[in-house]
Amino acid sequence: MRTGSRLLLVGLALACAALLPAAEIRVSGLGPLENLRARNNLQLLLGEQRRAALDASAIEDAALILFSQLTDEGHPAARITALITTTEGAQIEHGFDARLEHPLPRPLAAAALRFSVERGPRFLLRDIAFTGLQAVPPEAAREFFVGDTMLVTLASSRIYSPGRLNRALGNLQAELRQRGYAEATVTLGHLATDGATGRVDLSVVVQEGLPWRVAALHYEIADGSAPPDVLDPPDGAPWSSPWRQDVRTTLRRWYYQQGYPEVQIRLVPDAAPEAAGERRVTVTAHIAPGPQVRIGAINFTGNRHTHEPLLRRTVRIGPGELLNPIRVDFAQTRLARLGVFDRIEAVYTPGPDDTRDLDFVVSEGRRQEVNLLFGYGSYEQLRGGVELRHHNVFGRAQTASLRLVQSMKGSQAEHLHTVPELFGSAVDGSLRLFGLRREELAFLRQEYGASAALRWPLGRGRGHSLTTGYTFRQLRNTENELATRMSDAVRANAASVEIGWLRDQRDDPLRPRRGYQVFLQTEAASRWLGGDVDYQRLTLDTSYHTAWGRNRWVHAGFTHAVITTEGARPGAALPVNVRFYPGGDSSIRGYQRGEAAPRADNGQFIGAQSYMQLNLELEQALTSTLSAVVFVDALGTAVALGDYPFTEKLASVGLGLRYNTLIGPIRLEYGHNLNRRPLDPRGTVQFSVGFPF
Repeated sequence: MRTGSRLLLVGLALACAALLPAAEIRVSGLGPLENLRARNNLQLLLGEQRRAALDASAIEDAALILFSQLTDEGHPAARITALITTTEGAQIEHGFDARLEHPLPRPLAAAALRFSVERGPRFLLRDIAFTGLQAVPPEAAREFFVGDTMLVTLASSRIYSPGRLNRALGNLQAELRQRGYAEATVTLGHLATDGATGRVDLSVVVQEGLPWRVAALHYEIADGSAPPDVLDPPDGAPWSSPWRQDVRTTLRRWYYQQGYPEVQIRLVPDAAPEAAGERRVTVTAHIAPGPQVRIGAINFTGNRHTHEPLLRRTVRIGPGELLNPIRVDFAQTRLARLGVFDRIEAVYTPGPDDTRDLDFVVSEGRRQEVNLLFGYGSYEQLRGGVELRHHNVFGRAQTASLRLVQSMKGSQAEHLHTVPELFGSAVDGSLRLFGLRREELAFLRQEYGASAALRWPLGRGRGHSLTTGYTFRQLRNTENELATRMSDAVRANAASVEIGWLRDQRDDPLRPRRGYQVFLQTEAASRWLGGDVDYQRLTLDTSYHTAWGRNRWVHAGFTHAVITTEGARPGAALPVNVRFYPGGDSSIRGYQRGEAAPRADNGQFIGAQSYMQLNLELEQALTSTLSAVVFVDALGTAVALGDYPFTEKLASVGLGLRYNTLIGPIRLEYGHNLNRRPLDPRGTVQFSVGFPF
């Protein structure tokens, strides 16, 4: 047979083998969901070993993978029995231990494999004793082994496995060395396990040694140049990895600014003998600056749809400048901020005369995407919709999105077009078209219009920005109650300019634990701007978050808003839509959305022209993902500006549970009303997603 024919037959055989179904793998004994998860993990980790028939090595590898997972979950004494169906139809039962001391017979070809698992007791850490530990409090050291101390301690945080134990010992040792105990060692002293109950007691032996304190910092520079004067004297700082990192970062940043991108820095300690219970360290910084480099050509690769002039304006560096890697990193950050690239890499290519060509290699992301929206709120109940997004419009990193949302209470449509780095500056622009139809408690709200806005970053501080904009809205309200119809306009066109200032210093906008936020917005509507009403609306919104003890936080929020009518025609009515209707999961939580608005004598709702709102919360973590809250909400409202700041006062107290997710906390809360008005509810159950303020 010719060689070509043989290759063809081999190729056909391989293709047929690839089309055959892979051998079946099943797991039992762990519960329905865990069985499925374990099976999927085995199929994924076996990879190419999972063929139409499994050989003995693949089955043993699968058993080892399963043993490793069980051990990490606290079941080191688990037993696994393999039920094997061979390709000839024979049945084989084989027991495994964690060491695989009894291998499978060979040769073996399995068409189906089922692992039957007996997990045995779950091994959990109970008593942990420390010997020789003084620099770290025992409670803090214990957290390296069992996690944070919570109000409710879960078994999953106390799992014992050799791997977890070794990591905990290493992390405690690293903590001591970061505190300056450069010779510290942490070892396992005694380990006692109860195979019947799974109880594990252990002792940890700590040899801290003496603390190392930095007494002086000297320099040895390869080219003989003067050392940079950018570091303060050490003044007894602990010899630790954070201190070393800070020193290297400060020196490297200075040399980068001078155009030395290849600078090498090595810190060498010289510890003196013990004196006064510590060792003083003299540190020598060995610095090799390398050549001074300038930027040659700047190129872009991978931008198939994005205009290159936009990219050159965005990076804000040019040929001939000193090569500063920090500025290059900032350029990459600005490119990423355009939102059209999945990957950005800066590549240096040596050029003549100590120059480096700079090539930004980018990978463009998807240009279109469709997102389905779904949610639930106590007032609007079920809501769902769709969002269509088109990225990199016109090749200029602009984004156009269309959002359509339908809930049990209303409909909403919005088209938003954003332009980053407008006119090559740091200012972002946006154009928005919107429509809203929603059933409020007091009336049927209808709003249609358009707005244009500019966002101006202020300084280099995170979360510090100014927003300016213009909005034209058609305001309509129908089916409104008698008290509202008598005092306010039913139809109006409002044209306004808005100025907003934001200062956000929270550690996490989705789940804040520390920091504060201040938001101030003014909105001025005038006939001179194209509308037919005149009013001014001012809103101040602040929040503050701080820790109180361990795994406990205090949250406070304050909101004040007021509407004035300076310049309005005598007798002109204020549009109902711009009044305030407080209440709901982000307001006073004893009421539904809008239910805390002032009431007329007949009980009908009237929008407020001024209100003040105070929210206070105490949050206690129960587990790493679940927390309980106690809150007090207070509200003061005024129907007319003459009653400023408020005439009516309401208050709610309540309890809640929060489950923390990647999109924010899922909240279930109940607010009880302390000073109810006639027709007010005793309280309200709120279900929502997101932090309240």
